[in-house]
Amino acid sequence: MGFSHKFQLMQNILIAYMFFGIIATFLYFGVRFFLLNLGASTIISLLVAQTLAILFGFVTSKRYIFKNATRHKSTWMQFVQFVAGRISSVGIDFFISLICMELWAGFFISLFHLNSIDFTQGIFIRRPFSGFVGTPTLLNTFIWTVVIQILVVIFNYVISRYVVFKK
Repeated sequence: MGFSHKFQLMQNILIAYMFFGIIATFLYFGVRFFLLNLGASTIISLLVAQTLAILFGFVTSKRYIFKNATRHKSTWMQFVQFVAGRISSVGIDFFISLICMELWAGFFISLFHLNSIDFTQGIFIRRPFSGFVGTPTLLNTFIWTVVIQILVVIFNYVISRYVVFKK
């Protein structure tokens, strides 16, 4: 296999990974903030959202991104490795969420000057945005959730590509 073919294959994998990753991220955000708006805690909403995103991610990675690479491993073994990698991602998510959204939320709200924003106008009072960024606490949660998701996407790609679905 020549360099240009390998490069094209890598590009296709990255495009598919990004496409399904964006869908998984919207699923994750939707579930997480839906549950937060229902009154669920940060940690419960994180765990439910992560569980659904993990299941979605495995199915799409296996079928559409890495094209069912089971020649050397069973689907069950891939699933176990995939979940183990994602549990590590949940650990990253949990640790950063606990620090930045729970224990030190006030510090980051102050650091980012979120209390000085007028949340009574513009995007902050419009549905569905108000449920995501309508208070200093929600905006802090949103900012850190975006940061976490970027870190998790990179980590998950490396684990999926080079461990779980390695050819």
